Amino acid sequence: GEPGTIKTSLALTWPKPIAFYDLEHGGHRAWGWQQLIDSGEVHPRTFQVPTHSLTTRYEKLSGYVKVWGDFAQSIERDLRDFPTVVWDTGTVVWALDRDAMLEEIQKTSPNRKQLIQIEYGEPNRRMTELFNLAKAHQKNLVITHHETDEYTTLMDPLGRPICDEHGAPVSVTTGKKVPEGFRHTVGLSDWVLRTSFIKTTPTDNGHLVPQATIEKSAYGLFLRGRSFEWPSYSTLDQLTQQPAQE
Repeated sequence: GEPGTIKTSLALTWPKPIAFYDLEHGGHRAWGWQQLIDSGEVHPRTFQVPTHSLTTRYEKLSGYVKVWGDFAQSIERDLRDFPTVVWDTGTVVWALDRDAMLEEIQKTSPNRKQLIQIEYGEPNRRMTELFNLAKAHQKNLVITHHETDEYTTLMDPLGRPICDEHGAPVSVTTGKKVPEGFRHTVGLSDWVLRTSFIKTTPTDNGHLVPQATIEKSAYGLFLRGRSFEWPSYSTLDQLTQQPAQE
């Protein structure tokens, strides 16, 4: 969802206790954050992810490999010990994974400035393993995401890719928003919820109310497109007991 649409607050409603990876240091803005910590229902995990230069586009990376290793080991422990693990956000996790890979490559190729396509195989594998680890332990891995535009290759009338003057395929937006980060996130997820705000009726003075819309459901296709308000809903289980009518 867009910024400020209660993604973090919604993530904190999953079964507790929760190991919460506060990777953007914004957890304190979630509803009930301090109370959840004081009660022992939420256990924050913080990592100092190195920052990129604000003045230099290309730089030699340092520290990303260590932080990724510490992060992965911590995730392994928490997926054994907690019913729910939250990444806030998955966008940062994917960036850390990629930067750790680039740092490794720069050890032998110091002039390398970015990954090439074939080198994404290892970062993809590592992300997929973390998803599979959650499934192996039968735990909830809840991931918040920034969103970005979905792109597709522009085709000619014969179905062939249209290329620019350098021979690279031309991409255009589809008009759809997708999670910004690991491109297999939606495919590997059981549930995908898009958060937003809606206006209530005029009799309620038109207040903005947080809403989540189901874009992918582990409980059946009939739930796709269903929306519920938060925090007025009780549980997703109630929705699964009422199939949509034809």
